[in-house]
Amino acid sequence: MKATRILFILALGATLSAETADPGDRPKSKADAAATVTVSAEASPVDLAKTPNPVKVLDAEAIRRSGARTLGGLLAQVFPGQIQAYGGPGTVASLYLGGTRARDVVVLLDGIRITDAAGLNPDFGTFGLEGIGRVEILSGPASTRYGSDTHGGVVALYSAGPAKQGLSGEALLGLGNRGVKQGQANPAFGWGSGWARLDLRGVREDQSTETTNPFRSTGAALNLGQQVGSDGVATLTYRNHFQGTPIPYDGAYPPPNYEFSRVYSPDRESTLRNEQLIGSYRQSFGEALLAEFSVGQSLQDRVEPGFGSSPDRYHSQRNQGVGTLSWTPSAGFRLSGMLDVNDEAAATPEGDHAEGKHLALGLEGAFDLAASIRIVASLRNQKDRIAYRFSDGSTVPERASSATVGKLGINWLVASGARVYASYGISYNTPDLFSLIYHFSKRPGDLQNEKSKTLQVGGAVEQGPWSAKLEASRTSYGSVIFYVPLPWPDDHYENGTHLRVQGIEGSFAFKRSEWMIQAFARSQEARNQSQPEEKQLKTGGAIGRPFFTGGLRGSATFGDWNFFARWSWVGSSYQYFDDLGGVSGARTHFNDLAINMIRKLAENLSLEARGEHLLQPRWTKEDWLSGKRFRENDAYLVPTFPAPGPTVTLALRYRY
Repeated sequence: MKATRILFILALGATLSAETADPGDRPKSKADAAATVTVSAEASPVDLAKTPNPVKVLDAEAIRRSGARTLGGLLAQVFPGQIQAYGGPGTVASLYLGGTRARDVVVLLDGIRITDAAGLNPDFGTFGLEGIGRVEILSGPASTRYGSDTHGGVVALYSAGPAKQGLSGEALLGLGNRGVKQGQANPAFGWGSGWARLDLRGVREDQSTETTNPFRSTGAALNLGQQVGSDGVATLTYRNHFQGTPIPYDGAYPPPNYEFSRVYSPDRESTLRNEQLIGSYRQSFGEALLAEFSVGQSLQDRVEPGFGSSPDRYHSQRNQGVGTLSWTPSAGFRLSGMLDVNDEAAATPEGDHAEGKHLALGLEGAFDLAASIRIVASLRNQKDRIAYRFSDGSTVPERASSATVGKLGINWLVASGARVYASYGISYNTPDLFSLIYHFSKRPGDLQNEKSKTLQVGGAVEQGPWSAKLEASRTSYGSVIFYVPLPWPDDHYENGTHLRVQGIEGSFAFKRSEWMIQAFARSQEARNQSQPEEKQLKTGGAIGRPFFTGGLRGSATFGDWNFFARWSWVGSSYQYFDDLGGVSGARTHFNDLAINMIRKLAENLSLEARGEHLLQPRWTKEDWLSGKRFRENDAYLVPTFPAPGPTVTLALRYRY
């Protein structure tokens, strides 16, 4: 970002900014919020039982307990079946949140977008968890809060918050089968008015089948925080993450028939490095006014194997400044104004370049009509400009567009421990830079903005140890961009209409102080209604979602022992099969079982034993080449890409 833009955003941030706290509270780090509060669903923190927006919160302890090595691994535990993983560790993991498309979710770090501008979909297998103290997943249309590309929702990451006085932290060392080695150290130092945290992590793990190099990941995160006077807090976060992922599964179309054949390349891999630098400041002005601004930059360089002898190199850069000002004149009324300025750039291996600039203003109000009824309404107008330049220096006319979107939600506390909620929202997408680059390289003409409408309804009840929840949603895309998978070089993107996604999900739980168990189930479908009836489930935008998912989660404590277990069952779906060269029904199911045991050995020392993918078969190179397991239950989530085999790890964790 140019210096003048940074100065402009900083000057703006001095008068704009963020999040309303309870009267008398001074601003805190967002990661410091309770697990029963959401800081991403609305412009101000709100209790989960009061917002009409479906959101799940994972605090630092839940992230630690999961043992996940990537964000994709973490989300797969929370949304089984909605994460589609292309094989083993580090490979592409796409999130179909609420059944929407993989491109319909944005990833944020401390309010700043960190999604790869040179990629088609967010790849959750490439996001490390170093320095992350909180994760929130907001389901449903989020354009009024976060802009383009959020038909399905937002995954909001927050840097770890304040540290206790003096030196503290933890260290972990782990080993396992499948070549697993992991290490972590995250010292922290707190003083009366601030803190400093450092998180260093390293992981290696063998791919699902034999490769020359293992999967390896290293990351570092530094988080600094300082109270400013009695009513302000400033934070600064820097993260640097490297990842190398073996991808031995390749293909070729040899003459004379040019039919697809599988090629196993043990040296084939992808690498990436991403960096983020984000600064935030929050300031309260009396009891009624609170402001926040954040400014940051996210960079990513990605190297893919490509189709020839030379690798494909992609570069992505995002710069963003976000400000919010919230006014709460009384306990039952809040009004927030938002400003979002950001630009993104993407460069391809061929030398093509695209750049997008975005400016948005938003308004959100929350009203308590009575002690039991709360209404949240929001509106946003965004202007977008996209420029495109070919590798030879030629350009296409700059693309300018604007969109106005809105959302209305209501939450009704029907009785003690029981509530119903509903919302209706409009979201939109500008064509992502990857699709535009691919489109312009093959044919003239523009790709139009996408637009969708979503209705969400839900209900929850909690009585004593019992709790239950039921949520349903329907998203209808009036305009959409489809990928047309014709044989290369005729494949392309084009404008389409009438894609509908709908689903219903329920859960039931029983919880005691020493143990808990939860059962859940989800049914969903995506349908391209612009196609004939027999093709609506099998064409662009509709494939990839399992029609049914269910499972169990549980935990128990016995003295110094803690046990956690989860099992999920993912049913059949329509998928693209490389060996068939087209879409077919994947009439298989996928069981996933994981068990985690933690034994306290001393006051600050614990032993963790974890078993993952316990029901998956072991693959060999020969299995993949022969296609032996391509129609086998539990062998894969995405056809022809093997799931990891059973993995058992032991780790020692020391806290100080």
